[in-house]
Formats: sequence, C-alpha cells, structure tokens
Amino acid sequence: MSGIIYAIYGVLVISFLALAHEFGHFIVARISKIPVEEFAIGFGPSIYERKSKGPNGMNFKIGLFPILGYVKIKGMEDNYDDPEGFYNKGFIAKFFTILAGPLMNLVVAILIFGIVFSVFGNPLSPTTTISTVVTGSPAEIAGLKSGDTILRVNNIDIKTWNELVSAIQSNKGNPAMIEVERGTEIVHVKVVPQYDSVRGKWMIGISPKGEIYPLGQSLIEAVKWTFSTLFQMFTFLPKLFTRAGVSSVTGPIGIIAMTGEAASAGFLNLLFFVAYISIALAFTNLLPIPPLDGSWLVIILVEGITRRKVSKELTAKIQSIALIFMLFLMFIVSINDIMKLISK
Repeated sequence: MSGIIYAIYGVLVISFLALAHEFGHFIVARISKIPVEEFAIGFGPSIYERKSKGPNGMNFKIGLFPILGYVKIKGMEDNYDDPEGFYNKGFIAKFFTILAGPLMNLVVAILIFGIVFSVFGNPLSPTTTISTVVTGSPAEIAGLKSGDTILRVNNIDIKTWNELVSAIQSNKGNPAMIEVERGTEIVHVKVVPQYDSVRGKWMIGISPKGEIYPLGQSLIEAVKWTFSTLFQMFTFLPKLFTRAGVSSVTGPIGIIAMTGEAASAGFLNLLFFVAYISIALAFTNLLPIPPLDGSWLVIILVEGITRRKVSKELTAKIQSIALIFMLFLMFIVSINDIMKLISK
C-alpha cells in the first residue's frame, strides 16, 4: 500500500513541476500579448472544459488523466502567418516567453529552499543543536534528545559542529562527558562513542539542526544554492557522454521511484528532492536540443543576431523529427528505469 502512495507522490511531484513550467510560458505569453489557445491539465478526454470570451479566448481544460499538462501558444505549432502569433512577435516577447518555463522551475526551487532554510535550517550551516538521534545509538542510550544544544565535551566549550566532531574523534572510544542545554535545564550525560568502519570515524549517532535564517536571508541563500546547483549540472554535462553518465540518466518512472524513497525518508528530504528535480527540469529544458526550450532560444537568438527569420517550415520539420527521437529516447530511458527497479 505504501508503494502505491509513494507512486502517487511521484506523479503529483512531476505534474506539479511540469505545470509550473507551463505556467511560466503561459503568464509571459499573456504579458507579451501572444494569444494562448489552450492550457490543459492532464491528458485524455476532457472532464472539464471552458473557453474564455473574446476573439483570442483561451480554452482551459482538465483531462481524464490529470498527469502533466501543456500550453498551446498561437503561432508555434501552426497558424504561422497569424500577425498576432508567436512567429511574428518581436525578439523580446519570443525569447522571454520561452525562457519563462525553465525560469519558473528555478523560482519553484528558490521558494522551496527559502522555506526550508527559514523553517528547518540550512544543512550546510550545522549548529550544535541536535536534530535527530539515531535509534539504538550511543547518544540515545545516554539519553540525548532532539532539541538538546551541546555546550561542552569533557569540559571543553563547543561553539560549532566541527568542534563537536573533533572532540568526539579525539575522545575515541572513551566515555565522553557531554553537557547540554535542554530547555531551561543544564543536563550532563556520559556517552561512549562507537567506531563506524564504513565512515572511518567515531560516532555517537546524532545529526545537527541547520542554521535558521530570517526570511530575507533565506531567499538570498536559496538563490545562491539554486544557481550553484544549476552550474554544477552544466559542468557535469560532458560526463553524460560516458558510459557512467548514460546509465545515470533517469526518466519519469525513475523519478517517481526516487520520489517515493525521498518521501519515506521524511518530509524535509522530500522537499529537497522536489527542489532538485525542479532545477534538473530547468537544466534539461535549457539544453539546445530540439524540441526542448533551449533549441527555441537558439533559433530566436540566431534570428535576433542575423535579423532574419528562420524558415518556419524548417523549424517545424526539425522540431517534429526531434520530438519523435525524444519520445524514442524516453522509451529507452523508461526501460532502463524499469530494469533498475526490477534488479533492486
């Protein structure tokens, strides 16, 4: 039963991020006065459909299978000669209408990270306050609890998480006297570290709370984290053409499975996972590969530089052929995802 629930989580996550992406295209197209012919949530026969009034009214519909979604912008797939259509709009309108999809995925990631940093804390800035205590660990046996703030180890003041780690390593397997602040009380406990042969370290079985920032600073850190992650993805790009890189590519089925694993590890892990997938979706769509957004951006840039429009017939043919190739590639990736799940 839990597997089904986690699969539903995965579908919801992918659909939410896809709809956020499409909403980016939609909102900038409307701002740029490019008519949007249709905004659909899901696929299959319509269970709800409504068309707005006016000569360029948009058809909004919800499909029988509410998974993913799409936006149909006038003049992108047909009606190329329409003076109000996408093909005949200016450089700025076309460029930012396409760029808005990946940008919206980055905005989603920034908002998630911002909320996490202001509510749960930044895991890259650990404090000396305990977040979790591992079941059956020396810390749990000694009586340490989540929320305890470690003040001293063997009468040595502890100000940072790194100082705590160093103190435990120096202590090795000897009993360590740890002084903690618990609410309004000062509590002393004796902990005997255990050696973890996998990590090669002495451990007591606790993890730290991250530093909690004010909302403004959280958003600044979230922007830094998001674009740092995006940059790392671009630097990893050459490795995708190696055997290890190809085997690491994951499609929707793999993402659904990983969503379930993230959800089973806790709400905070799920939030981080959704943010990283949103960044990955932005990264993928920025690649200059038809029919992804990146290929449209290249075409629009070429038109802007040469001041000549790329043949609409040629553009349509390239996008159509590339779409077939992309669907075939997704099929191969999905088969690979299935085989990975079977082998687990």
